Amino acid sequence: MTTFNMEFDFSSAEQRAILDQVQREGYSLIAYKGATGPNQLACGVPAWFSVPFHSMFGLVTIDYQPQYKLYVSSRTSIAVNTTIQMQSLSDALSLGSAQTFNSNGSFVSGGVASVPPDSLGLFNNRPAGTPPITVGLACLVNTPMGTNYLPFCAFTLNSQSSIVMRPLESILLVASPQRLTSGSVQANVSAPGCTFSFNAGTVEYDLQVMPRTYAITNLPGTPSVNPVSSGSPIGLIVNGGN
Repeated sequence: MTTFNMEFDFSSAEQRAILDQVQREGYSLIAYKGATGPNQLACGVPAWFSVPFHSMFGLVTIDYQPQYKLYVSSRTSIAVNTTIQMQSLSDALSLGSAQTFNSNGSFVSGGVASVPPDSLGLFNNRPAGTPPITVGLACLVNTPMGTNYLPFCAFTLNSQSSIVMRPLESILLVASPQRLTSGSVQANVSAPGCTFSFNAGTVEYDLQVMPRTYAITNLPGTPSVNPVSSGSPIGLIVNGGN
């Protein structure tokens, strides 16, 4: 299975000086990851991971493989700055498969027919008339904070209904003074950042933090990233507006 890598090298004098600044100012590296599907939250996108720069030094590698779990939260009143709690989490799943979620919080195989090979399906088997649930995908990622399945998208799903969700390999990175945790829903980019996409031909991005603005860009001569301005809508960037 392909491993996708994001690397920062804080070994040079310039990058060490910048790292010292963002550490003193309490900045974190915050990432968002794309997905598509019906009834996606209109208020924003959950942060995938948030790593304080205090946890970084030297060569820092953040990597992940396209391994996913389904999550369910009973909370449906979700606004900006709400943190999504994954109350129930499925086993790791292969793309192209589906699960059924039951009232007791368990998952069983099947429930959605003809799931595309790049997607995952979920059927909400709670009794008709029960409140909608918030569902989504969690991706396994390795950061200086540890290796965990963390949520990166969120959708509303009614009882006795199904959904098909497709993860995207579009990534948004921001060096931000916000103190966010994984699952914290945000609408707009809080600081200058960058966006890029992984594919079969590009599995690693070598990145650097710029002085003064703390914007993130690629190292010269490495695969390029696209700059993102503070205030840009996160959902439009990572999900293509879906």
